Amino acid sequence: MIRKILSLFLFIYTLLVSQTHFTIPQNVWRISINNENSTGKWKGHDGQNGWKDYIYRLDSTDYSITQEWKQNITSQTYLIEYGFTDKATFILNIPRLKKFEQTHSWTIANDTTQSSLDQLMGQYYPTTKSNYGMGNVTMGMKILLLGNPAWRGGQNKYSFYGGIDVTLPFGEKREKYNANDVDDTGMPNQFKQLPIGSGVTQWQIKAFGELYRKVWGRLININWSVNLSTFSREIINPSISFLWIENASADSISRAIGDAALYEQGGQIFGAIHGQIELWPKRLFLTTGMDWMFSGRDQYFSKSETWDIWMVKHSNYDTRQTLSTQSLKINFLNVDPFLQIGPVPFEMEIGVRWFVPYLTYHTYGNTSAWIRISSYFQAW
Repeated sequence: MIRKILSLFLFIYTLLVSQTHFTIPQNVWRISINNENSTGKWKGHDGQNGWKDYIYRLDSTDYSITQEWKQNITSQTYLIEYGFTDKATFILNIPRLKKFEQTHSWTIANDTTQSSLDQLMGQYYPTTKSNYGMGNVTMGMKILLLGNPAWRGGQNKYSFYGGIDVTLPFGEKREKYNANDVDDTGMPNQFKQLPIGSGVTQWQIKAFGELYRKVWGRLININWSVNLSTFSREIINPSISFLWIENASADSISRAIGDAALYEQGGQIFGAIHGQIELWPKRLFLTTGMDWMFSGRDQYFSKSETWDIWMVKHSNYDTRQTLSTQSLKINFLNVDPFLQIGPVPFEMEIGVRWFVPYLTYHTYGNTSAWIRISSYFQAW
């Protein structure tokens, strides 16, 4: 018992000389709660807001449609980590969306008379949608492959890790179109739904590491990571839209696509580099960095090849995404056994993240802020 208490004390003490912990010691738990608010607009092919200048023909007239989307997400995420060994850590990430809102607007060029196209858009696309509930759950392992983690110290002032994650589709998926499942205005409920997840399983392989040194009495860390993601093929309920076909009702569109479609999300590559400096010895760390994400194109397989192609890529729209973000965060440590406030050691993180203009295409350019509280416990 005394030995285990001493090991926890020594680990907490190492927090004073290192703030990043990709892995944690054997039999130590790290429990984190993250509250985050994110808002942003969908960025199109030119990096500007919206999907612009899509030409649609109705009643022998060509119309140019520009659509814009904005979303607001308030979430709470629980992160549980456990050290199986000093080199291997298990992770479990459970997100909960407390508020998920989306607004949708459009303008129609050459439309001076409240055309039937504007009315048709209103029938298929509600201007506001909302939802809440559990998001997709991630679990995996992180393993130290080379070097020494910063919390352990040693001659090697670097560490290299590998990891594998699986993200399971617990988030609410798109419901099936049913012509008889409508609201009081006659709009099918599928049109009003805002899905939380896409219904596919994500597999991710990760390589990451850190370099750390003491400079002028302050600890400096350089952290990097590269992740590769692939997704399973899954049967999904297709969304019903009239914009890929002329003069067809929602029921006709549903029959043309089929009750279900096979969907495969495009693979993704993530990269990140962050720098960290100790501002206040044993108390305060500042971190800044940049992240990138590039994805391949999605694939759809339904009864309609035309719909399959249209869903992947069409005029000024593509499922191949590019996302670049920058971040800034401050970590406050209350873990020094001699300076600790209160009975439980904890770490508080306050951060902001924002998208980089003209380096973000075909996805949401979000700005977010979060507060995270973490604490460490010893398993007896």
